[in-house]
Amino acid sequence: MSENMADKMKRKLNAKSVTAIILFGAIILTFVFMDVGAKMGMSVGSVARVNNALISVGDFQREETRVSEYYKSIFGSQMDFSSQRQLLRQQAIENLIRNELVAQAAHSEGILATDRELADFLTKDIPQFQTNGVFQKEIYRNFLEGNRFTAGDFESKMKKDITNVRARHLFEIVNRTSQAEANKMQELRGGKINVSFVKIEEDALIKAMTKEKAEAAIKALDEALTKGDEAAVNAQLKEMKAGWEETGLVELGADQFPKITSKVATESVFELTKAQPLLKRLVRDGNSKYVLKLKEVKMEGGKALEPMTLEMAQKRRGDGMFEAWVNQFRKNSHLTMNKQVLEM
Repeated sequence: MSENMADKMKRKLNAKSVTAIILFGAIILTFVFMDVGAKMGMSVGSVARVNNALISVGDFQREETRVSEYYKSIFGSQMDFSSQRQLLRQQAIENLIRNELVAQAAHSEGILATDRELADFLTKDIPQFQTNGVFQKEIYRNFLEGNRFTAGDFESKMKKDITNVRARHLFEIVNRTSQAEANKMQELRGGKINVSFVKIEEDALIKAMTKEKAEAAIKALDEALTKGDEAAVNAQLKEMKAGWEETGLVELGADQFPKITSKVATESVFELTKAQPLLKRLVRDGNSKYVLKLKEVKMEGGKALEPMTLEMAQKRRGDGMFEAWVNQFRKNSHLTMNKQVLEM
């Protein structure tokens, strides 16, 4: 993202939208009130490094608990968490790495949270720290002690989360649809696309190959995609014994694509174009990796464009650019992960 784009985004961010971002941040941060620190006991050490930043075991344990609670709320007792623990841990680490990447990418563009915003957030927007709507220092101190946080560490995390939500929101603001674009979208409303894709499950690939070979294969595949070398991509997929599938023709306004169950991959579909049908990056969603390619475009009679459809299209475009921005920063970053954590 260029300096001009960052400046443009900052100018468009008004006070009202900042408040919305911070309130949304309060939802994201709800998990920390589960008091997992007191229940689990925090260890000293790190599970991953993102450039010069370390991801602690304590953060990992909190995120693993949060991910587990999320899936329990969806599947209840139907899910065997003991057999899926490695996948949950991998998802937790990936979430933390991604959050750190977003925070670092935002910082590099000058997208920051101020001390005043943080103070307002802590004292006004977190009801768990209040009694009758008034911030209580004692409740805040008890929370920090119960979760084994120092005030500095916790407030640094709050700033990072506010910044991350702001960064995503800024992409939505910049990508607001003009009337001319809205008119063009209405003309294309009858459009349908067929997407070719390959889904690679990393744990299955590791079982079929060694861990080292699987990691090397994924890296080679990502490099071939970056170069846009389709022959090299297909050769690498053949070595990984991964085959192409198709979604079939789907309306451009659809929320989901058949067989593509990942929200991240679905959002990435909208980056595909006729001029560049093969997506030049590997789409990562936890254990799952996707290769995407535009197979076919078919135009039919235009349909009326509803306001909700326009809003969804705008969000998809913003999400797609945001994901591309984060992935580009990731390519230029140095990442290491403690694989032993997944096997404990």
